[in-house]
Amino acid sequence: MKLANAVSRITELPKILEQHGVASEDVIRVEYSSSSADNADILVQLFSFESIKKLGAYDIENTKGYEDERWRQYKVIKCGISFICWQRESEAIA
Repeated sequence: MKLANAVSRITELPKILEQHGVASEDVIRVEYSSSSADNADILVQLFSFESIKKLGAYDIENTKGYEDERWRQYKVIKCGISFICWQRESEAIA
């Protein structure tokens, strides 16, 4: 039944985005995982941090990536959906 509930929430995603003024073009990916640890089995990755701000209060997590690049993840859970956005803290050296 968990998958059926997730599909139902995914169909509501365009409405949720519209309610908060987030362009659907800002969605990079939508992912379902039945073993999510944060009580939101749907993950929506957004392109811009501005979209995360439109969704409401968010959490910030800093992490190191490949070759010690520093990344910041912005995350908000809304309507049982986890919305995230990644930003690199500094520009790559060419």
